[in-house]
Amino acid sequence: MEFIPDDVAAAGAAKVEAATGEPFDVTAAHSFLQRLLYKINRLNHFWYDDLRNYENERSIWLASLRDTIEAPWQAWEDQQMAAAAAAEAASGGEGQPTSLYARDVDPPLSAAQQYVVDTMGPLGYCHLLAVGSVDGLVEASRQSRVCAGAANEVACAIFRVLMEEYGTGRYSRKHSTFYKAMMEELGLNTKLLITERRRHYLRYAGALTFFEINGPSVYKTYLAAGKRSGLSDTAAGYWALHIKEDERHGRQMLEEVALPLVDMYPKDAWEMVLGYDQDRFMGTRAGAALVAYIQQQTRWHGR
Repeated sequence: MEFIPDDVAAAGAAKVEAATGEPFDVTAAHSFLQRLLYKINRLNHFWYDDLRNYENERSIWLASLRDTIEAPWQAWEDQQMAAAAAAEAASGGEGQPTSLYARDVDPPLSAAQQYVVDTMGPLGYCHLLAVGSVDGLVEASRQSRVCAGAANEVACAIFRVLMEEYGTGRYSRKHSTFYKAMMEELGLNTKLLITERRRHYLRYAGALTFFEINGPSVYKTYLAAGKRSGLSDTAAGYWALHIKEDERHGRQMLEEVALPLVDMYPKDAWEMVLGYDQDRFMGTRAGAALVAYIQQQTRWHGR
């Protein structure tokens, strides 16, 4: 969550060090805030654990703390989005939903993805799964956030995607079951942000549309890395399943969600494109950061 410019962060760190006489680690501070925000947002879901863990789920103080953390982060994300969008517009990169689909359904591999396909070893793959487990073990949380509310064709289309993510009610086919199998085969622990404001519904729908359209191209790189790391066909089934189903989901999200919402909210449709592009730019940054982290861990362990 690097929402503080480097020069401002350095100045702030210097003030803290001068006041306390102790070194201040900006990266560690960002990591702490991310973990704190994750713990607070976990209260939005039920985890089948001790019921006392939810006693503070309606805490006004926790809600205020979450907003205090998220507000500067979201402002920083908006700044990054504006800069990236301006650069892309200058190169003629803007387009309508159908042209965005054609661009993002099977894009060329980025440098980070090329590393995953060609270089990343078993240790790196374990780190990849561990980081991805935040989403992989609780799939479809995004769909559930844009599924509730008034019933219409758009809501039903999103629910169909949600239903398949949950294996149409069969635990053995639930997508997180496949992800758990991968982690267990590699001996990993299987126990276990876009802010949730209804005003930004169109942004969430746009982000989800990109996620489903672009997903298969990313999963193909992860599948290749898993195979090279010696993962069995059964354990790699998570990626194979997502490649197959999300190719259909991407088309569904475009034709049955994105385009109908454009017709339904013609004056506000730009918000959906904003969410789509924001998820794309954030995903690119996150992918590069993840690979940099994996490379660092691999060097430390000499593999």
